[in-house]
Amino acid sequence: MSHFKNVTNEFKKRLAEQPVIKRAVVTPMAQEATTLYSGSDANPNLNGPQVFAAPKRRKHEVFSQPKDTGVGKHAMSLLFHAINYLKSVEEPQTVEDMKRKGDLDILSAPELYEYLKKNEKIEYDPRNETFLYKPTYQIRNKEDLYLMLEKKKNEGGMEFKELKDSYSKLEQVVEELANEGRILVVRNRDGKPRVLFWNDQRYNTAMDPEFRAIWHSLVVPSVADLPKELENAGLTHMQVYDKKGPGDMPKRKPVRRNRKMKITNTHMKDLDLTKDFVVQK
Repeated sequence: MSHFKNVTNEFKKRLAEQPVIKRAVVTPMAQEATTLYSGSDANPNLNGPQVFAAPKRRKHEVFSQPKDTGVGKHAMSLLFHAINYLKSVEEPQTVEDMKRKGDLDILSAPELYEYLKKNEKIEYDPRNETFLYKPTYQIRNKEDLYLMLEKKKNEGGMEFKELKDSYSKLEQVVEELANEGRILVVRNRDGKPRVLFWNDQRYNTAMDPEFRAIWHSLVVPSVADLPKELENAGLTHMQVYDKKGPGDMPKRKPVRRNRKMKITNTHMKDLDLTKDFVVQK
């Protein structure tokens, strides 16, 4: 017990003889008197703590996008917009007209001028240096459309979408002719024209009001009730039979044929070699 006490006292004595290191305390200095040093620029003449400036963060600059004029500067992009512009006008256009009215600088791309001259949908006038859109059908007014439909009356109707690029005001004149009763129009669900027919007014027979009332009073049955209504009227609906395809045909079993084997040396079938060709001694 005395030995342990002596060891403890010696340890406490050595611990008390150790030097005491005080923690350095950095006191805030006035901003005017504080010199900031960064990295290798530290002042070697100062022995005390030095304050280093933190690196400044670079601000992300947001650059504005270029103005969207709707027309690119590539030759093919300009050609596309030039053709669409010529579709919307009825008169021949010069380069100055296209630049002033359509905001299209044709001369900005040297090859664009040649593309327009050689395009099959553009009619170029070398004398006046003008461009004119050349549609599939030459329609310039309401009467042109009416005469074309009359000319093709024996071929059926004409698709509206095939005539749409022929005249910029096509839909307007279609409605005018339809209201006048000069053409017949088959429309889509949204009411837009789909097929145009020439109307032969000789067959515009006036119907009796009583007959028209009876006609409009008839109601077409729904799809679910249609077979039953046909059966009540003594009619049969069309039946569709499924035709079997090539893969549905039953496979035939291969027929085994008895192949005749050719027998060789038939001329020797009655020959006894043990007797006929025995060498006699």
